[in-house]
Amino acid sequence: MPKFTLSLHVETAVDFGEAIQIAATLAIPDRLPDGPIDLLVCLHGGTYSRWYWDAQIDGWPGYSFVDHCLAQGKAVLALDALGMGESSQPGREDVLTPHVGAQAHHLALAAVLERMEVGEWGAHIEGRTRRITGIGHSMGGMLTIVQQAQWASFDQVAVLGFTNIGLAMSDEVRSAIGAQVAGPGYGAANRAAMHGYFHAADVPETVIAADDARASLTPNSYGRLAIMPGGVAAEAAAIAAPVYLHFADIDVSPDPHAEPVGYRGSRHVTLTTLAEAAHCHNFASTRLKGWTMLHQWIDHIGAIG
Repeated sequence: MPKFTLSLHVETAVDFGEAIQIAATLAIPDRLPDGPIDLLVCLHGGTYSRWYWDAQIDGWPGYSFVDHCLAQGKAVLALDALGMGESSQPGREDVLTPHVGAQAHHLALAAVLERMEVGEWGAHIEGRTRRITGIGHSMGGMLTIVQQAQWASFDQVAVLGFTNIGLAMSDEVRSAIGAQVAGPGYGAANRAAMHGYFHAADVPETVIAADDARASLTPNSYGRLAIMPGGVAAEAAAIAAPVYLHFADIDVSPDPHAEPVGYRGSRHVTLTTLAEAAHCHNFASTRLKGWTMLHQWIDHIGAIG
């Protein structure tokens, strides 16, 4: 099943004084079910890149969410957030706000949809109706919320492991993260200090090492908003589309069951939790259960309209 590596030129409301591009992977099944094409638009969290969604680890198969989606007959567009991974890292980080990043991601999606419409990546997608699910993990959940509130890019949104009510971490860790993102520029998180939050005890060391090896710098402006209690509460409340919330046993929210009330503009809010997992759900031993729950929700929303 083909995967296409894309470099998408975008022009945001902010002029960075340089060309801006969003790096992405587009994966489309060779054969698609009848009806609308399900396109899952995936955005990673802080210190990550789109590799989080398509983790190919030598000797350790089964960690790619993208491959799992292809087997389910769903297409995936995995983005590197602006300023992260292989996307542009503007020198003017001081004007790279989460809202500007969200606009860049919206424009990148629009460019892909336009090219899909004419069948650029296969005649089997030309002119087909699309059902678009925005999926954001952790800080990517924050950016997905902002994007949906401002541009309504998606038919439904899945916010995985992002809290609007405050971080469930020790005071020491919260203080360290706050100090790191306080100034301008791009930061590299201390992954070793985060292992206990990111991964449950049964995640193989080889998998953790492969994950750490792909760490990305993160714009400090993204990080500051992501850790601020209620930082995007207004945007979350403005979302009218169906919302799926997902947390692991070890995760960032102090109370996952208190999170749904923040999406009061949506008439369909679903909360699920994943046992035997930590914040980085895609590396958990129970990841397949989490992926299956998400697919079932997408299919259910599609069935009820």
